[in-house]
Amino acid sequence: MRIGVTGIYASGKGTVCSMFEQLGATVIDTDIIAREIVVPPSPVLDSLVATFGRDILNPDGTLNRRYLANTVFNDANKVNALNAITHPAILSEVLQRTSNRSTIYMVNTPLLFETEFYTYMDKNIVVIANREQVVKRGQMRDGITEREIKDRLQHQISLNEKMKLADYIIDNSESIENTKKQVEELWKILISMKNQ
Repeated sequence: MRIGVTGIYASGKGTVCSMFEQLGATVIDTDIIAREIVVPPSPVLDSLVATFGRDILNPDGTLNRRYLANTVFNDANKVNALNAITHPAILSEVLQRTSNRSTIYMVNTPLLFETEFYTYMDKNIVVIANREQVVKRGQMRDGITEREIKDRLQHQISLNEKMKLADYIIDNSESIENTKKQVEELWKILISMKNQ
């Protein structure tokens, strides 16, 4: 059973997925897959270089992710070009890794709805948090500026849109205990669905 998990940047998707993992879910993180598919030698990395130039590479031939992000995120055409290269490869990996129907997979993906990945999921969860928390968490976790965070948020559909598309919403703006309680309640529902 595939469950898509999303939310806006730094809303706590990883935390929620870890809680589900402790209860018995298998977590598939598309950000990790996105890193794996560009490790040289890689046809995906070759396509990125052909599209964006050799400047996106570090001296050792690996992808300079921050440079690429800063190059594409302020240009919608470049974002679309990047997505056209990476998303099919990521989706292919996700589908391969989630083929056992007796397992509950939590597919942690920031662009669940933007990429149409949600159509491959059995159910979809949106993790919410307030914008102030999101900016603070993002700065602490990734060491990036508020401007960079806002650029990233600009390329995600709004939280309201995500909430409309979601089957379930987990509110991660209060205590960790509160979030855990919501996760445990939802896990019971998912288990009963899987066993039907």
